[in-house]
Amino acid sequence: MRTLPALALAGLCLLLAPRALADGDPARGKQLLFERGCAACHSFDGSARPGPTYLGLVGKTRKVVTQEKTREIVADEAYIRRSILEPNHDIVEGYMPGAMPGLAMREGDVDHLVAAIAEIGGAAKAAPPKTEKNGSLGLLAAATLSFVLGHIGLSSVTLRRPLIQKLSEKGFQGVYSILVLAAFIWMIFAYRAAPHVELWQAPAWTRWIPLVVMPIAFFFLVCGYSTQNPTQMMQEKAVGAEPRGIVRITRHPALWSFALWAMAHIPPNGDVASVCLFGGIACLAIAGMLHIDSRRKLALGDAWEPFAAKTSLVPFARGGVGKALGEIGIVRFVVAILLYVGMLHGHRMVIGVSAMP
Repeated sequence: MRTLPALALAGLCLLLAPRALADGDPARGKQLLFERGCAACHSFDGSARPGPTYLGLVGKTRKVVTQEKTREIVADEAYIRRSILEPNHDIVEGYMPGAMPGLAMREGDVDHLVAAIAEIGGAAKAAPPKTEKNGSLGLLAAATLSFVLGHIGLSSVTLRRPLIQKLSEKGFQGVYSILVLAAFIWMIFAYRAAPHVELWQAPAWTRWIPLVVMPIAFFFLVCGYSTQNPTQMMQEKAVGAEPRGIVRITRHPALWSFALWAMAHIPPNGDVASVCLFGGIACLAIAGMLHIDSRRKLALGDAWEPFAAKTSLVPFARGGVGKALGEIGIVRFVVAILLYVGMLHGHRMVIGVSAMP
């Protein structure tokens, strides 16, 4: 359980990077052009519409206004992508700025749209578009189970004690970290390769869920790692101290931060692969809380009971929020806000999709 935060922070930003353009499916992209209303303003055949036509677009030199300056650019795939994600960056000369609204994009949608517009616009693709991914949902399910069960299994007393006796504490920690990291990398790459199978068409309002939940998740994360807590690694001796700050709200703030992060990203995605990935991480975080409580009760004996009685697994179940917030202090709030703002600005660069609705 201890490695979940480190893995999530170190690996997700790198491995959930934007997928290659070659992954775009023109057929799916054409569907999206109609679903998102693009076809209402942009024609496929050169006929006049409120927006520029897609016909003959790719490779054409056009005049645009960028930051109130007129310039000429070549309409390539990078230009198409930028026009979708930042519609007011380059305004085609003769068209009004702000006419095209920003679109709420799920991961992969931009690739599909770029592939479709490039095909309509007459671009010759460097590689044939892929209509299917090389991976499978079965492999993703197996990788997710390996990640979740590997965490829980290797942390259990049944396996942990004999392995420590054979490998020593440091040796066990090394093997544990390698196996869990391998399962994590496998899970992320399996997610990237998995086909898109939609379970529901996510309404636009679902994109507000992460925006509302993530400040709480960052707050729990910051407080969790900056507050003495016997549920944390190497802090078991703190079990006799009076709970303070975030520990008054929940004794598992860090794990709750990852559970909230994962659960908040399921509704706006709505595909099988995302439910498997984020659902697996959420289940691991919640199961980890129960597992840690069980291990601490076994290891700490009578000392655990008074601490457990004063705290709760479920946030806010014990009350005392006012006192907790006073002990948390303003600095932790500021750090959480800065992380949240950084996430809002960096989400598109790292993940490939804007965090804004």
